[in-house]
Amino acid sequence: MERLPDVKITQLRHFVAVIEHRSFKAAAAAVFRSQPALSLSIKELESALGAPLFEKGSHASPTPFGAMLYGEARKLVEHYERVIVSAVDVVRARHGRVRVAAVPSIAHEMLPRAISRYALRHPGIELHVEDGTAAYIYDRVRSGAIDFGIAGEPEGEPELNFTPLLSDVMCVVVKAGHPLFRHRKIKWKDLSGYQLIGNGTMRGLPGALLDAIGKPDIFIANTTALLSAVEGDVGLTVLPYLAQQRHRETLRFIPLDEPHVERKLGFVEPIGRSLSPAALALRETFLENLDASTLPKQVRRVKFE
Repeated sequence: MERLPDVKITQLRHFVAVIEHRSFKAAAAAVFRSQPALSLSIKELESALGAPLFEKGSHASPTPFGAMLYGEARKLVEHYERVIVSAVDVVRARHGRVRVAAVPSIAHEMLPRAISRYALRHPGIELHVEDGTAAYIYDRVRSGAIDFGIAGEPEGEPELNFTPLLSDVMCVVVKAGHPLFRHRKIKWKDLSGYQLIGNGTMRGLPGALLDAIGKPDIFIANTTALLSAVEGDVGLTVLPYLAQQRHRETLRFIPLDEPHVERKLGFVEPIGRSLSPAALALRETFLENLDASTLPKQVRRVKFE
């Protein structure tokens, strides 16, 4: 294959500018170059292509070859500029797509506040948000279906990186009128006499605690359905403090003690795959909402390096 001439996009831009401004002087001003520098650029382009682009003795009259080249050169310059503008938009989070997933305790309250601020700052970003169990989020991050997740710490997941953010206490969830409703704290062992509804979070509890409270006969994975079941007097359940939903005024989350157990939450990201600028911007926006002074006492801000 014959070697192609070494032609630079800057030279083509200068050539197009001369024809469109019908003057070397005006073209030089338009591309912010001195006229000698522009003339040298055109001469180098002619040398690389092996043919003159402008008629001798004219200020800016193209040769037949120059007239033929102009149309294609203009298309190439415009395409190049579109590519660069698009790249800059992506880098500055003005264009692109972000996909994120969070466990319900984050997705219902904390994530929407970050999304609202993010949407105002980056109106050109297409944002996809999911909620689901921690296991679901791990799978989505591993497969590349989402950019990052917010969930509990993954164990035995060498493909995932975890950055801790928050820690909240485990609570028993009871409805108004229940004998435990007025208690400020409840011991784990005191749950053994009540009907318990299992959930995904409880599967991660230490085996000794599960033995102490007894194996639940009912299991509900969806948090909204789970809380509705507690409201419907089906039984009690155990959830982290942040799983509270604002409109559930008939329910109370009571911290469990002896032992005190906390659930750690953070960013779950793929190892070896960088986040896009738009995804990084959403990550930073979420961090802005984690002011320790605004967190309830049942939630701790976990510092990280």
